[in-house]
Amino acid sequence: MQIYLIRHGRQSSNLCNVNVDLSREGHRQAELVGERIKKYGIERLYASTLLRAQQTAEHIAQIVKLPVITARDIHEIDFGTWTGISDVELDKLYYEEREAYRKGLKDIHYPEGECGVSCFERYYKGMEWIVADAKANGALKIAVVTHGIAMRVFLCGILDIPFAKRGTLAKSLENASITELRYEEGSYYLERFNDYAHLEPYDELLRKHFK
Repeated sequence: MQIYLIRHGRQSSNLCNVNVDLSREGHRQAELVGERIKKYGIERLYASTLLRAQQTAEHIAQIVKLPVITARDIHEIDFGTWTGISDVELDKLYYEEREAYRKGLKDIHYPEGECGVSCFERYYKGMEWIVADAKANGALKIAVVTHGIAMRVFLCGILDIPFAKRGTLAKSLENASITELRYEEGSYYLERFNDYAHLEPYDELLRKHFK
């Protein structure tokens, strides 16, 4: 089974993990990734429960002519009490922890939220449900609209990389990028990571402009 993990388009707020809609650029990113994967022969389309993922999937659905299946447990890592705080403010309050995370030295356990282990266990459960649902419906190629840090955590888990290193998997994991996995006999194989060739002609859509 081919699994295309797609990071949601750019959201309308840069506060930590607030459940908001897509920005104007995010809608365009979603359209572009939809056009990109149209030729892949996707048979089922899944999305996390969060609004930015749902809206990204809706754009893709219109292009590939599939319904959006909402999947639990593949949402973003739970930032706990950090939710809704800006990066600038978080760096003021928790600079040492965040710097250690950025350097791959520490797996942050977000206050009243998740750490790498708990996020992976939850996300893995969600992916297993998706795989089982796809198999039951005879689908061999599926797309899953999901989230950046949770995706990094999942990749660390299946590749046996320490969760503290998740921040080193791409300095910029681009919105609406494609990460391809192959699933065979209970194992996941990483085929492609952070592919955003469909965004490269549009510099303003790259994550370096998300401030």
